[in-house]
Amino acid sequence: MSTPLATSEVEQLVTSHQSVINFGSPKEAVDEEWIAKAETVLKRKLPESYKWSLKRYAGGEIGGEELYSIYGIPFESVNGGDIVFQHLNNRSAGLLDDSKLVISETDFGEVFFFDYAECNDGECDIKVRLPSGDYQKYADDYCEFI
Repeated sequence: MSTPLATSEVEQLVTSHQSVINFGSPKEAVDEEWIAKAETVLKRKLPESYKWSLKRYAGGEIGGEELYSIYGIPFESVNGGDIVFQHLNNRSAGLLDDSKLVISETDFGEVFFFDYAECNDGECDIKVRLPSGDYQKYADDYCEFI
């Protein structure tokens, strides 16, 4: 198991790779109230590294692939890359079981998700479902995922 990246390392990587990373800023981020609302609807605590990223970057894209965030729009009317919207849609369609919270889906058919069956100390492993249907561990936490 690798050592998770510190937030300062993530910030440095984001700053030095702006040609492929398009993130927001703290002034665009949702507040604690929206995070709490999302956790209530999702019926789970969001991983600490993910909450840090929401507060620091609001959301964004890497290589043109959206990383799901919280849009700050009522969940019953939101769409797109809002993590709550995506989770509710995935659940109603029966695409993933409730222990998986999708954070990004690529044009290549990869599905990245928090695996709540593999959580420890406020963090969850991030796994990827490949187009073949196989599952693999991808990262120890959201900072490493970025």
